[in-house]
Amino acid sequence: MKSQWIFIAACMMAGSVFMAGCKKKEESVKRVSADTTMAIHVVTTVVEPRTFEDWGTYSADLRGSDDVVLTAPMAGGGRVDKVSEVGGNVSKGDALCDIESERYHALALQAQSAQDLAQGELDRTKNNVEKGYVGKAMMDKAQLDYQSARVAVLQTQRAYQDSRCEAPFSGVLVSRFVDAFQNVAPGTPTVRVANLSSLEAVVSIPESEAFDYHEGQKAEFELLQGNGGYITGRIRGLDRAVEVHNRTVMARIELPNPGGRLRPGMVGRARILRKGYDKALVLASQAVLRLQEGTAVMLVLDGRAHKSAVVLGPSRADSVVVLSGISAGDRVITVGAFQVSENTKVEF
Repeated sequence: MKSQWIFIAACMMAGSVFMAGCKKKEESVKRVSADTTMAIHVVTTVVEPRTFEDWGTYSADLRGSDDVVLTAPMAGGGRVDKVSEVGGNVSKGDALCDIESERYHALALQAQSAQDLAQGELDRTKNNVEKGYVGKAMMDKAQLDYQSARVAVLQTQRAYQDSRCEAPFSGVLVSRFVDAFQNVAPGTPTVRVANLSSLEAVVSIPESEAFDYHEGQKAEFELLQGNGGYITGRIRGLDRAVEVHNRTVMARIELPNPGGRLRPGMVGRARILRKGYDKALVLASQAVLRLQEGTAVMLVLDGRAHKSAVVLGPSRADSVVVLSGISAGDRVITVGAFQVSENTKVEF
C-alpha cells in the first residue's frame, strides 16, 4: 500500500515538471515570434528641397493681336466690283475691295462742298453780327448748319473707306466673306485683316482662380497637335468683369509668331505660371494617404513606420508640394504606405 502511494506521488511530480516545461517552452516560442516579426518591404525617398512651378492650364484659341472684320458701308451697301485674294500682305490704307466706291467717293465730295458753303455762310454771318446788321439768332443758325455739314462729311468719308475695305493697319488678309459681282446689304462682313507678327491666345479662367493672375505673368501656349512644343508669352490683358453665364474671366496672352506658323482660329492649350518655389518639399502623389481625417504620409524612423499628418499645396502631374508635416531629410514611404500601420517594422 505504501509503495502505491509512493508511485502515485512520483507520477504527480513528473506531471508537474512536464507541465512547467511545456509552459516555459510556450513562453519561449512567443518571445521568439515577437522578436522575429518579418519586416514589410517598402520603397522610400529622402525629402530634399527643390524648385517647383505651379501652372494653371486652360483651353485657348488664337486671334491676331490686331484683328478686325471690315463691313460694307452702312449708308447703303452695293455691288462688289472687286475683292482681294486671301493670304496677301497688306499695308495700312490699302483698298481690299471695291463696293461701288466711285459713287461713295462722289457723295464724299458732295458733302465736302456742302461743308465749304456752310463755312462761308458762317463766316459772313459772323461778320454781319459783329457789324450789327443781323441778330445773334442768325449766327446760331449758321453755326448749326455748318456742324450738320461737317457730320455729313465724316459720314460719307467713312462710307467711302468702307466701300474700299481700307486696311486699318498693316497685316494679312486672312479671310473674305464676299465675292466679286455680289450685291451686299449695309453692314455685311466683307474681309478680315489680322496682324500675324504676334497673336493672342484667349482663355477663360474660372472665377475662383482669377485672383492668381495679373498682367505680365509668364504664360505658354501649345497647339493641340503638339507640333513645335510650347511658345512662351505674357498675359497682355485680364478682364476686370466676370462673365455672368459661366462665371469666368477672359485673359489674353500675347505670343510671338516667328515664321507665321500660328494662324487665327487655331486652338490649343495655354498654361500660366501662378507661382514658383525655390525650396519646395515635393513628393510623388502616390506617397500621400488620403484618409477620412485628412491627408498623411508614412515616415520611417528607426526601421519602423510612423504616420504624419500633412498639409498639401499645389500639384502638377504626379507630384505635389507638402506645405507642412514633413521636413527636409525625412525618409518617406513612397510605395507600400497602404500596407503598413503605426510602428510596423519595415525594410527598404
